Amino acid sequence: MKPVLIARAQRFLIGTALLSVVLVLFAYKTSTEHVDSVAQTLSTATFLQRVDELFSAIQDAETGQRGYLLTGRRAYLVPFLNAQQELPGRFREIDKLAAQNGVPQSQLNQLHALVEEKLQELEKTVRLEAQTGHQAALAEVETDRGHRLMEQIRTIVRSMKESQQRTFQDRVRTQQRRQRLLDTVLICAIGVTLLFLFLASQLSSRFADEQAAVEREIRRLNVGLENRVQARTAELEASAAELKRRSSELEKSNADLTQFAYVASHDLQEPLRMVGSYMGLLEKRYGPVLDERAKMYIQFALQGAARMQTLINDLLQYSRAGTQPLQKRTVSSAEVVQTALKNLELAIRESSADIHYGWLPAVHADPTKLTQVFQNLIGNSIKFHKPGQKPEIDIRAERANNEWIFSISDNGIGFDTAYQDRIYEIFQRLHGAGEYTGNGIGLAICRRIVEHHGGRLWAESAVGAGAVFHFSLPADVTVPPSAKVADSSA
Repeated sequence: MKPVLIARAQRFLIGTALLSVVLVLFAYKTSTEHVDSVAQTLSTATFLQRVDELFSAIQDAETGQRGYLLTGRRAYLVPFLNAQQELPGRFREIDKLAAQNGVPQSQLNQLHALVEEKLQELEKTVRLEAQTGHQAALAEVETDRGHRLMEQIRTIVRSMKESQQRTFQDRVRTQQRRQRLLDTVLICAIGVTLLFLFLASQLSSRFADEQAAVEREIRRLNVGLENRVQARTAELEASAAELKRRSSELEKSNADLTQFAYVASHDLQEPLRMVGSYMGLLEKRYGPVLDERAKMYIQFALQGAARMQTLINDLLQYSRAGTQPLQKRTVSSAEVVQTALKNLELAIRESSADIHYGWLPAVHADPTKLTQVFQNLIGNSIKFHKPGQKPEIDIRAERANNEWIFSISDNGIGFDTAYQDRIYEIFQRLHGAGEYTGNGIGLAICRRIVEHHGGRLWAESAVGAGAVFHFSLPADVTVPPSAKVADSSA
């Protein structure tokens, strides 16, 4: 295959890989919004159903009361007695659903009061029937108070239902729009995947043809070698070995391409790894005929694929930081700091950093996640130290109301507080990509972990004056504080 064709195929693979990443992220966002829309629609439908059930229960109670007054048989009071027991629970569920669907609190309060008054009116007539006699109960009914209350309840229920039915229709339309958008995104994603498979199939076919041509060349050379003199046997064997090695490499390349065609639709990271593999093969196979510019382009492509894979891994790590369930337990934050320092042992030794920490409390947290927070913050203090100056890092903790405030301060290069919000965004850096290592996602992960624990993360700094990063964790009163030596260092 010509180098120009390989280069074009490589660029097209990178482009479709980027498109795949964008489509997957957009599909995730769209599906999340669609699920929220469905949940809201179901909440509205449930509210309408519960209001209908409430009104039916009141009507059944009133019907039971009338049957009792007409016949004197207590069996007719079952719906009324059931309503007395069930209505408080029904109201609790309706109140919760009403809060989710924007029902005015004034309407709910009015409905509560009318239903309570209606139950009292029903109870009064039943009590009069049982204690005083039918005429007293009938006189209470003839006041028409119960009828007026029922009409008022019916009016409020009708108003609630009309408002929520409009909300329900709006949410159904929103749900349908998001469903159409999700379908469109999924169709595009399938199209890109099919394009990947087609391109991989074409590349595999081209390499298979090239392999067959090489094998034919090997057979031709072998026939020629048989007619050469004995003096050149060693040279011919060396040539045959070289040709065999090249054939093996081509077979391996073909096998890799076949595997790539299979997994391309299952794992977004595989296309990136395949780009790196084929660029390396391209450099080996056609290195002698490529100029320096072409080799430079190959290196750019390799670096771009590696960086894209790192970015995807960072995105996955960032997503897991806020979505994986926390394995909380009572843990000594001093032990967590010690674990983080052990993980950073090489960086500490290379930079000759001095790290001090005194008393640190016990907290209720996920020790693995908390270790990641300390490791990232301490690692940043080491990384962004002043040239020629040994990093000095101090770790402290103090109680503030119902939370622990941890502080990691350093004597590094600091940053402008005008960029306070930017440093917590993923892939945002205040320095050039070549100045310091990393992809600018560590602080974003730290903030997400801390917020997942119910805390906060913020910083104080000035350019050239070092930085202090603070984060808080809820203080559990059932967790006894731990004690440590007055001053420890690493």
